[in-house]
Amino acid sequence: MKKLIIISIVLLSIVFAFSQRFLPPVKDSYLTSSFGEYRDTGDKPHFHLGIDFSSFSRIGYPVNAAADGYVYKIWINHKVYGNTVFLYHPDYDLITVYAHLSSFKGLIEEIANSVISEVGNTFAEIKFPEDEIRVSKGEIIAYSGKSGEAEVPHVHFEVREIKKSGNEKVEIVRDALEFVDYVEMRPRKLEALEIRSNNRTFKLLEDQVTEIPFASLPKLEVKTDEKIGNNTKIIPRKISLRINDELVYEIEFDAIRTDEMYSPNIIYGNGSNIFTYWIKLYSSSFITPIKVNRWNEIAFTLKDRNPAELILEDIWGTVKVYKLVLVKEM
Repeated sequence: MKKLIIISIVLLSIVFAFSQRFLPPVKDSYLTSSFGEYRDTGDKPHFHLGIDFSSFSRIGYPVNAAADGYVYKIWINHKVYGNTVFLYHPDYDLITVYAHLSSFKGLIEEIANSVISEVGNTFAEIKFPEDEIRVSKGEIIAYSGKSGEAEVPHVHFEVREIKKSGNEKVEIVRDALEFVDYVEMRPRKLEALEIRSNNRTFKLLEDQVTEIPFASLPKLEVKTDEKIGNNTKIIPRKISLRINDELVYEIEFDAIRTDEMYSPNIIYGNGSNIFTYWIKLYSSSFITPIKVNRWNEIAFTLKDRNPAELILEDIWGTVKVYKLVLVKEM
């Protein structure tokens, strides 16, 4: 009897956890961009810290609260985010972010208009007292637009958490696809297209081994993406490099600190833009997406021929493996 009760509790916990996933901010919409992508728009290159949902190219399409909570703050005229709502969700201890809005709704809109009448096109941040403006899951909180750096109307959606680091607070943006109740129904194609080393580029094919010459250290960069449907391209969630059966380098786009937003060139190589992603498989710096970096350990132990694997993974569990051989030039 006790075992049955325990099993029932576990099942109820699973059902509860699933039911507590965030709603997408736009009803019946689809993903158009992923977390961690390279952006060369705006004043300087940066990481895309959210996921984007289509508003069907419409300004003024309803934007819905992902869960119960209250308005934490709003931004007006932010150079990247444009008009933005931040909601705090006590049940999760997380903040959701809705950006590039054309307008807000209800009391938020009244307060925003009052501030705009004073500051005009200048950036303004308005923080609200805890629990002052409550919202319910699925409630319309704003309307889609293309404010900030957006070139077409859509809704940028983020999930943030605030952690303490000593006496300071660190704001971390998480991959919102981990939290949102979204099922991708379109066909997907995860692939690595090319790899380059020391200014030489090689095509990659799944069914063949690619030999890559190097002199002292193989500074590899891979051109990769995942195509979804007919017109969406995102980056892989995880990219790993194994050499001689050892994990040498790994990047995972699961979290990025807000103070790392303008450091994409640590991860991305030359030629990267909003449509093309060259991912570095080496780094002399450390930021949150870099999970493993063992080049210093193995750099001087490489053999004349070094079997290697490039491994791509997406958030839905798809894995692609490309066979390589790193060949030391004499």
